[in-house]
Amino acid sequence: MSEGVPLREVLGLPVLAQARVVGGAAGLDHPVRQVNVMEVPDILDWVTPDELLLTTAYPLRDDPAALAALIPRLAEKGLAGMALKPTRYIKEIPPAMIAEADRLGFALLELPAETSFNDVITGVLTIILDRQSARLRRSAAIRDRFMRIVLSGGGLARIAEALAESVGRPVLILDPGGQLLARSSRAESAAGVALPPGLSVGLPVLEEEGRRPAATTVVLGDAEHEATVQPIRVGADRYGAVVVLGGLSSIGDEDLEALEYSATLTALRQVQARAVAEADRRFQAVCLEELITGHVADRGVVLEWAVEFGWDLSLPRAVLVADVESAAGARRPPGEEAAAQRHRLAEAARVTLGRNAIVWERSAEVAALVAPGARGGQGLEEAAAELQADARRRLPAAVVSIGIGRVVEDPLRLRDSHAEARQARAIGRWSHGPGAVARFEALGLDRLLVSAPEAEREAFVAEAVGPLLEYDRRHGTALVQTLERWLADRNGAHAARDLFVHYNTLKNRLDRIEALVGPFLEDPDRCLELALAVRLLRLGRLKR
Repeated sequence: MSEGVPLREVLGLPVLAQARVVGGAAGLDHPVRQVNVMEVPDILDWVTPDELLLTTAYPLRDDPAALAALIPRLAEKGLAGMALKPTRYIKEIPPAMIAEADRLGFALLELPAETSFNDVITGVLTIILDRQSARLRRSAAIRDRFMRIVLSGGGLARIAEALAESVGRPVLILDPGGQLLARSSRAESAAGVALPPGLSVGLPVLEEEGRRPAATTVVLGDAEHEATVQPIRVGADRYGAVVVLGGLSSIGDEDLEALEYSATLTALRQVQARAVAEADRRFQAVCLEELITGHVADRGVVLEWAVEFGWDLSLPRAVLVADVESAAGARRPPGEEAAAQRHRLAEAARVTLGRNAIVWERSAEVAALVAPGARGGQGLEEAAAELQADARRRLPAAVVSIGIGRVVEDPLRLRDSHAEARQARAIGRWSHGPGAVARFEALGLDRLLVSAPEAEREAFVAEAVGPLLEYDRRHGTALVQTLERWLADRNGAHAARDLFVHYNTLKNRLDRIEALVGPFLEDPDRCLELALAVRLLRLGRLKR
């Protein structure tokens, strides 16, 4: 659409110097974007909003009532006004026509008889085009300035400063949560306080789906400020908002254009920053994988990584691993959804595990190097519980299981803590079900059992309960399950009830078990041996 010029300014043209406003003076601020000439009675079919309509009234020269009736219909169409040249076909502008113009605030002009319509059209279109050209030049200058900032590597602070200078108002750039990312120097003086990075600004408009500037109110210091907010969006992704202090109605079209363009460039910078951060995060993850899997043994390399990525490896640390699984009965999520769940779990870990935690995503889980702090192992378990609580809010349909290895002083021993963390998670899931938090040092007997060589464990199980396993396999029975339940408290009545069998059936099963593995019902040492074997049997079935 062409640039509009208020009718009041159009009247300043030399060609309209002798024009008189005879009615509807209240409408002189209406913008004029085009000029038209009335040559036919049915002109209403050929007019458009914001036109200045020129006429000699010839088509309606014999019908003053029709001329008066034309005014409200032109006003309804949104025209800027009518310039009428009387004396040739009508003696004067009908009073009823003037009255209607005054009533509706529709500008009605009287032109001298010698006025040339061609000169009026040329003059009005020239000023409109000049205004449009000037606006385009200013728009290009604004865009060039912002583009130079981006091309020279300027960040959000420079974008905020440039926008503030362009619109003459303080500017804030916020993230999606209302956290202050950058501000112009004008912002602090406007608020009367220092605005530190990390300031949170309550901004309900950020929750809306709009993409155009919107009016809102922000609180800075102890005062509320009217503000104009331009959301920063790329597709469906929200990157925050650019905020100009000042009401929307007080900001001109050029300023709004600058605001929208600054938001576009801010989005570009944010997308670039996110891509760089993601690449850096992936490289960090590769290095951390090398560290916790024991593929790097050069302490110098580890120290170089620590300096490059800002890791504080001087602190004693433990490895924490967490994974997401569907709640009972829920379908397993597809790949993209599983990745999204993992991303949300990683964000929860970064929030809850503390600023010293080093968090990264793995192929099917999230891992972290966590410092225990003054509370030691208990502090680690409390942090893991906070992670689970935050994850439940972010992932209500999923269950998070967590394992924590032992704390080590030497970064090169994190591989041991990693193995322990995975073991702890597997044992915790077996002992307490999905959603357990297990710390390796707190595993008790299970920790002792899994510390034995795997071959020794397998041999012990085979010697103690191997005949029962073979019998169950061949006959489809549940003697191992029966033995496990009886050993839980050595109470036959309780075991029969839990197994949903008659007490005599339980006694028959126990007799069969003794026939296969030897007497044990009255032998505490033999009961302990069988209990350890059954527990090892279950541990051996865990998928680490």
